[in-house]
Amino acid sequence: MSNKYFLKVNAPGQVPELEIEGVRFEKLKNCRPVLTHALAIEEKYSIIISNFLELEREATNASISSMIQNNIEYKDFFNIRLTLNTCLVNLLTSVRLYTDQLSSHICACLPNKHDIKSKIKRAFSAEYDSRFEFRFMEALRNHVQHSGIPVHLVSTKREWTSFEENGLLEFSLYFAAQRNELASDNGFKKQVLEEMPEQVDLKLASRIYIEAISSIHTHVRALIETEVEESRLLLDKAIQDYMVVYDREPLGLSAYEFQGEEKTDEILILTKWDDIRRELIKRNGKLTNLGKRYVSSKVHNK
Repeated sequence: MSNKYFLKVNAPGQVPELEIEGVRFEKLKNCRPVLTHALAIEEKYSIIISNFLELEREATNASISSMIQNNIEYKDFFNIRLTLNTCLVNLLTSVRLYTDQLSSHICACLPNKHDIKSKIKRAFSAEYDSRFEFRFMEALRNHVQHSGIPVHLVSTKREWTSFEENGLLEFSLYFAAQRNELASDNGFKKQVLEEMPEQVDLKLASRIYIEAISSIHTHVRALIETEVEESRLLLDKAIQDYMVVYDREPLGLSAYEFQGEEKTDEILILTKWDDIRRELIKRNGKLTNLGKRYVSSKVHNK
């Protein structure tokens, strides 16, 4: 008894069946795992970006407060440091979540390729070897997980952009990790400790670190792009083909496998959830030159 494969919406009344080949059914069956793992990669990267934005916002908020409130006491600096530590710990933890699970998600998207883990390892190694900030933040993450907090020093700064009549008084926040604090952690990577200065500007280090993660993520997107887009096109084509025989949006469309009168498999054909992945890609583009960017509340005279 041969199996029968067809597309059909789960709706009351008489609805059409569109017969398909078994090969096409198997291809449709493989689409959802590929797109699910591709979405998971984008979601975890988006968590990193959200935590990075929160760190930047809190640093900017502290600068604004110092501009308005002149008498900043010790407890205020303590609260600022606590907030920054919370943001930075969240950022470092989200990067760990991303890096620990990345290879398994990519392998699920590319089940027939066997050198994926080595390619991802090379991408991380390239960033690690070329950027001190990447090496430092990786070591700092290990320090945070096993020993201490990342932010040791916080200070507000104010300086004139010019001593001319049109000069402006600029307020900013500096927060750093100190070498002598990290040296007391026997688990902190010695090679990184030896190359670091007395203080590492954590605002700058975080920006360059995230720029490196963004570069890796861009590489990952290119690596899985063909398989992911083919999976999406297969689902879109199934919906389009069924709409030829069904004159409205086929909500609840599924692909079925039947052996005689018995249903042996069913695949939901749906793409709206995958639109989120596409939106995340559009929103979170590649980040470059973050170390050279900054936000200003400068007043622009006409």
